[in-house]
Amino acid sequence: MSTFTLRLEYGHSIFIGLLVFGLVSAQAIPCTFAQQKEETTITSETMTVQGKSRQTIFEGTVVLKKGNFIMRSEHMVVTFKKGAQNGSRKTEGGTTSQVDRIEANGKVVIEKSDGRATCGRALYYKDEEKLVLTESPVAWQGGTKIKGAQMTMFLKEERSVVEGGSHVVILEE
Repeated sequence: MSTFTLRLEYGHSIFIGLLVFGLVSAQAIPCTFAQQKEETTITSETMTVQGKSRQTIFEGTVVLKKGNFIMRSEHMVVTFKKGAQNGSRKTEGGTTSQVDRIEANGKVVIEKSDGRATCGRALYYKDEEKLVLTESPVAWQGGTKIKGAQMTMFLKEERSVVEGGSHVVILEE
């Protein structure tokens, strides 16, 4: 079984490019500026690498940072694609360095320079550059607050869809 657990003192950074299949590659970043070559870090209390399932699990005060994009949660699972694609590096277990999806659970907070959101669960799909927020999502941008049962953000298109009874509050200055 290919499982590796690393326990860290609270607050230490894990540079994913060095420790986890090259997540630092620009294609692995869940934000609109994926073309930029910036460092991505994930900080957590515990990290478990599971080669057979192509997953890396982060637990306890998890913080993902890339530029001005920050995602915080209690638990985060990064799933990598299987097999070599587009010249990506392939590991012994058949896992590539390309991220397939990222799932964050437990008091998720997403911050960017132009807004923020909170929810219980966030799923990022790399190929579609889509972020789906569920479990009581709320988003703030400028003077606008938005609620709904599910929010889907299409990052490439800079478009969002709120489903399940959207509620918008606009604060006028």
